Amino acid sequence: MTRPLAAAQRFVQEMPADLAPRVTPVFSPLLRIDPMAEAPSLAPDVVVIFSSANAVQYGPDGAGRAAYCVGARTTAQANARGWSAQMAGQDADALVTQIAGHPPNVVLVHMRGRHTRGDIANRLRAAGHPVTEAIVYDQVLQPLNEAAQAALIGGDATIVPLFSPRTALEFAKQAPRATCVHVIALSGAVAKAAHPLTVHDLAARPDAAAMYDAIRQAISAG
Repeated sequence: MTRPLAAAQRFVQEMPADLAPRVTPVFSPLLRIDPMAEAPSLAPDVVVIFSSANAVQYGPDGAGRAAYCVGARTTAQANARGWSAQMAGQDADALVTQIAGHPPNVVLVHMRGRHTRGDIANRLRAAGHPVTEAIVYDQVLQPLNEAAQAALIGGDATIVPLFSPRTALEFAKQAPRATCVHVIALSGAVAKAAHPLTVHDLAARPDAAAMYDAIRQAISAG
């Protein structure tokens, strides 16, 4: 598990009951999430964009303000922090398409990490929407730990689910080459970033349920 530790642990903890006994997780986060010193202050009439759960966690409380979110989990967390949040698709492309279809009559603020993909703000500006950005956390690269390296070269079948382009890129740089590794990517963008590694499976949707399905299929295929 190469995603940030809290997200990796949650993914394993929420694994379906039929799948959990069939895997032995090895945690080696390739990104460490560091919050910025303080959350930004916002005008009461802005509408916020959250493209990650980390942005919700390290951003300000909602106080009833509106928010567009990527994915069901981010939307639920935003609502729990006081935002009037609605899901605007499963990925950045869907979010941009949905917001771009609305009149540009509000100021949008994209709460995000220092490193981001999808170019949400610039694409919405190109569609005529006023958008600013607020960086509320950093994603600091980490080395692949000894336990993960040992698992990769140990000869046993090893499944590596990759959840973001940045972790995929870093895993491709750091991972020892091994023949018993089965790589699963959350999306096409993640698979592309993993080059030159062979990506064996692509999740049917960019969500945890689809990744569980892909892991289950990989185990069944042997």
